[in-house]
Amino acid sequence: MKLSGAAASFVMLLLIFTSAAAVQKLKNINDLKRLKFGQSVPSHSLLLLYWFADTVDIDNNNVIRLTFDPNSEEYGSHHYGNYERMLDQLPQGNIRYRYYTVGNLHEQRSSELPSYVVHPRYGYEGRNRDRIIFRVREQNVGWQAGQIDRVYITQHFETSEYQGTRYDPEHTYQVSNNLLRQIREFSEEDEDSLMDLRDRFGSNADDAQLRYIRNSWGELACLGLFLFIVIQERESSNQHNRRQSSTRRSTHSDFVVNIPENRQNTYPGISAGLLQDHSYEMKLKVTTGPGGKARILWSKVPAELIKEGVMVVLFRSGLDQEELTYKSIGNKESGSYDTSVPLNEGLQARLHKVRRRCCFWTSVGEELNRGAEYENPPAVGIEGYNASLQICAKNGKACARLYVKNSFRDWRSTFNNSWIGLYSSAEKATGNYEWWQWQWATRFKPNNEIENFSNCAVYEYHSGMTIAPGVQARFILHDEVEQACTPCWGE
Repeated sequence: MKLSGAAASFVMLLLIFTSAAAVQKLKNINDLKRLKFGQSVPSHSLLLLYWFADTVDIDNNNVIRLTFDPNSEEYGSHHYGNYERMLDQLPQGNIRYRYYTVGNLHEQRSSELPSYVVHPRYGYEGRNRDRIIFRVREQNVGWQAGQIDRVYITQHFETSEYQGTRYDPEHTYQVSNNLLRQIREFSEEDEDSLMDLRDRFGSNADDAQLRYIRNSWGELACLGLFLFIVIQERESSNQHNRRQSSTRRSTHSDFVVNIPENRQNTYPGISAGLLQDHSYEMKLKVTTGPGGKARILWSKVPAELIKEGVMVVLFRSGLDQEELTYKSIGNKESGSYDTSVPLNEGLQARLHKVRRRCCFWTSVGEELNRGAEYENPPAVGIEGYNASLQICAKNGKACARLYVKNSFRDWRSTFNNSWIGLYSSAEKATGNYEWWQWQWATRFKPNNEIENFSNCAVYEYHSGMTIAPGVQARFILHDEVEQACTPCWGE
């Protein structure tokens, strides 16, 4: 049915209003803690937001003013046209308003951003998807008098979602002036500021954790505490539920932020300064071993630590304190350990000191360092449909996972003749999937442990195929028409 000009205009205005009204407002740090950083929201967004809050001016009247020219591409900034009408339309009148975006790390002048944003420490790197959008009320005298009346954090769609360079409205949030003020408080650098900030924001970080944050982050200790409060304390509050559900875990655990409550540096002869000096060089990683088991890789362990005796230890997740297996690394600064633990998402390798018992009996001592939790590769979009496909490891076996957007209500009828096959390599022809390792899309089982993940329903097929390098999942729309294929496992 064709709408009249007036009716079409009304519908367009309604859509614009609905889109803008859907943007959630973050009023304080507690609101910020509710976002799933490292899952649906890049953790790097927190670094960018911390920098922005510390860079702009906020006066006693709660007026935010620019401190840089947004048209100069300084800090990777440039004009944002809001052509997709994701945000409110610009007010009309004599006063000029304009949207700008900042944070593109590939812009020529993005290097003017501080090092902790451009070259963040392990666990916060991001993929240059996150941005800050702000709206400026411009004055005739130039940008120096410009007032900021709207601030948002947002992110580009994944390339697999085939949305071009558009921003994702479902993961766009307005940041209140009050939240910016709270974040600015974490820019203090005096000796007592960590304890003051902990008490002011009701953090449960104990004195040992504050000492570790101070030693690890140095001049950026307040930033470390801010990340601890927003990410780690949110994870701790959900610890009971997360232990019951090992399906989906935080994808950016970090040995600096995920600090066990009983963690203390009492390692004889090893100073906090030594650990800090080598924390960026040491590498701990969980990867795929023979037979679908977990393999621990380590490298660049300092000779001072090796001399005292250290071991690699495997845990179920960054929150667990009960080891699954461990092995002394002897005098090897780099090496690997093939465990007997089936590979699963969330596994984490840590470096501990060796605790010596009687005779030759040893056990796990105090923690020194940790790697990231093991991640399954990201899902790939099923071209032309609001769904995506992922290959996962489940108890050492290959698992195919479907993410179906809640808006894709007729997916079962659309995918009625669709199936997913598992292949030992990308060289295999479509019909040459592994023996009986396939399933109809509509017969995938719901995964109710992943609740409301990015407004998707999640379905899984658990195969009997051992996960190994080269394994691939493909989505066949009908007959042998491939609509999506995952990257080969381990590549």
